[in-house]
Amino acid sequence: MINNYLISVLLILVIEVLARHSLTDGIRFVWNHPFLTLFSAAVLTAFYALALLAPKRNFVWLCITVIIIGLAVTNSILLCFRITPLAATDIALLTSVFEIMGIYLTVWQIILLVLLVLVVIAGLIYLGIRMKKQAYHPLFAACNAVISILAVILMIHIGDAKGWLQTEFANLPDAYADNGFVYCFTRSLFDRGISKPDTYNEETVDNILEDMKKQQTNEVEEKPNIIFIQLESFMDLNRMQGVTYSEEPTPVYSSLRKNCPGGFLKVPSVGAGTANTEFEILTGMSMDYFGAGEYPYKTVLQDETCESMAYNLKELGYRTGVLHNNTGSFYSRNKVFANLGFDYFVSSEYMKNLSYNPIGWAKDKVLTEQIQHILKTTPEQDLIYTITVQDHGKYPTELTEEQHIKVSGFAPEDEERQNAFTYYVNQCHETDAFLGSLIATLNAFEEPVVLVLYGDHLPNLDITEDELASGNLFQTEYVIWSNKKMQEDYELSRKNENLYAYQLSAHVLKLLGMNNGLLTKFHQMYHNYDNYKPNLKILQYDMLYGEKEVYDGVSPYEPSDLQMGFDPIQITDVSSVGGSVYVMGKNFTESSFVFIDGKKQDTVFLNENTLMVSDKELEGGEEVYVAQLTDVSAQLSSTEVFTYGD
Repeated sequence: MINNYLISVLLILVIEVLARHSLTDGIRFVWNHPFLTLFSAAVLTAFYALALLAPKRNFVWLCITVIIIGLAVTNSILLCFRITPLAATDIALLTSVFEIMGIYLTVWQIILLVLLVLVVIAGLIYLGIRMKKQAYHPLFAACNAVISILAVILMIHIGDAKGWLQTEFANLPDAYADNGFVYCFTRSLFDRGISKPDTYNEETVDNILEDMKKQQTNEVEEKPNIIFIQLESFMDLNRMQGVTYSEEPTPVYSSLRKNCPGGFLKVPSVGAGTANTEFEILTGMSMDYFGAGEYPYKTVLQDETCESMAYNLKELGYRTGVLHNNTGSFYSRNKVFANLGFDYFVSSEYMKNLSYNPIGWAKDKVLTEQIQHILKTTPEQDLIYTITVQDHGKYPTELTEEQHIKVSGFAPEDEERQNAFTYYVNQCHETDAFLGSLIATLNAFEEPVVLVLYGDHLPNLDITEDELASGNLFQTEYVIWSNKKMQEDYELSRKNENLYAYQLSAHVLKLLGMNNGLLTKFHQMYHNYDNYKPNLKILQYDMLYGEKEVYDGVSPYEPSDLQMGFDPIQITDVSSVGGSVYVMGKNFTESSFVFIDGKKQDTVFLNENTLMVSDKELEGGEEVYVAQLTDVSAQLSSTEVFTYGD
């Protein structure tokens, strides 16, 4: 056990060097944090104790070491592409990672990575076969395991008593920097959901609700269309100190910031974590109370419904939907949005006329046509929650084409960073043009429209606090705009107010005279109270993990029948001509694939009404359907089966 402990201490040093991309910084962490180093080594030793329980304990010991080093290397690589370190929840996001891997890595890098993984697995299998069993002493092994676990428990008690172990991770990158990878990652393995507040009980919940129950839900005469635009990695570029541009990079957004109500928006992450900002906006819940590095989209919302802006506005007769010019299965949105009450979800697989930027993200301009089509089609008022993607990283450090806007102000040795920032600025410039086009379209629309714009997080460009003229790294901005028709009938307050992301939807509804939803009322009534945040945690716990006292024990929210795509995809006819199969229908896209008797076919997209399968003949009785597939062939939805020859 002593040998394992000494090896564990050495591993901690290696892990921290990899995490910090610096030998000096890794040594400094170990030297300056003796208790955390010893505690983390005790955690690894407890895992190594498991090897003593196996007949081939040397092989199990080796497997544990490979897993530990593998996680450390993965974290080190991940930090090259984003600010947020590796947490256990990231493992649940692996399917989403596969969908975007091609943007971050070259083909050869992916091939080498796959080969490396295969070599490691093959090597472990070979060693597992060749290694001999060791003498097995069950009592000795059990004692070692018990002692190792007790040592960890004892150190947890000491660390808690002395305040040496951080228990809440409001800022994940800082938590990993202060506490080390092993402690934080291990905590993320077990720290899920919201811990039960000490004061949680029926009486406490009733006390919180007492004044809220006295407040009636408002009857609203003016119900405008409401459009939220979540701008990927977008920021007010004028916040950057010492950086100059050859022209104003975002003239539309800058004008909105000056002339429309808005302010700073405190978001839960930097450089990544889009889904968690999205979660806060849609639900009014704070990520501060969830587990370390947790994504509720991949945990509790997989099975639970949750009060949301969509559910609240549906009570007022709104049609609710989501637009996103990226794949529908990313962050499991195609499943989660049903548990948030949306009626439809239009992902990139259901969009036409997509174009892409140099690194492969869909351009945002396609969303104007999508929004316009929905507004003109639906008789009800609309809530359209829109998620852009064009400004997403990884930003290239070498520029292969001329950039419209030139950037200066970086030191000569920061050429790669300047190139990355220049690319980012020009993508923001195109997104700004999309906003201009959208606003012009909405201004001419004959129904009232309120448009809410906000950034989900700052870009992953190694921006430091000192480089920002205002705000901090966890603040983006929001702006609220209304069209001419809305301004004719209703005047929005022009007061600027800085908000947390989880307050934004309640704030917007308050401006419109709406207060549907329990958390909406809570934020509108109590945001200035001293016990505001502790009571918010109690409500969140009760709604998602507790007894649902706020709903008298039974949640009123049922999953919606989420329709993928806005216009249903249909088959109207199938023909077999000249050695090819032609499938006729409506609303096909380039992500539409023909299935014959359950087997996917190589499909040629001819137009939105016709798909072709070459070198295939039908004899009669075959079952044909069309499905929308993601880049990794995840099936999002399918048409009804069409039987050929019937």
